[in-house]
Formats: sequence, structure tokens, C-alpha cells
Amino acid sequence: MSENNGAVKVASLFVTGLLFLSLLYVVSTTPFPHAFYRSRELLPIEPADTLGGEMSNFLWNFRGLDLIMQTLILFATAISCLALLREEKH
Repeated sequence: MSENNGAVKVASLFVTGLLFLSLLYVVSTTPFPHAFYRSRELLPIEPADTLGGEMSNFLWNFRGLDLIMQTLILFATAISCLALLREEKH
């Protein structure tokens, strides 16, 4: 039984490390879009019509980062559900 637990721990550490390294690779190789605002442009007088298009453009251009974040959220949710549903040992 302890051999099985050891194998599960090694496998989970390997998967966690692989996910972390892939996230680190994506973050380090993808340039972050900097916003070049001047102080008077931070508070627009009129509403911007391009905000939805810019957000959509960011999500489609950086789809890999979006997918990695969704995967991390799903894994965190699954781990949380398993932690809540586990049986207590007496």
C-alpha cells in the first residue's frame, strides 16, 4: 500500500513540475502587452468603443496562456472537490 502511495506522490510531483515549467516557459517567451497611457488618457471623457475588441484580441492572441490558466483552475477545483469528499480515517 505504501509503494502505491509513493508512486502516486512521485507522479503528482512530476505532473506539477511539468505544469509549472510549461507555465514558466509560456510566460517567459510571450511578450506582455504594455499599455502606453498618458495621464490625461487614463480617464476618458467619452466611453471607449474599442474595449471589447481589444479584450477579444488579447484573448485570441494569447490563447495558450488562457488555456493554461483554465487548466490550472480545473485542477485546483478537482483537488478541492476530492479533498472535501475524502473519507476520514479513525
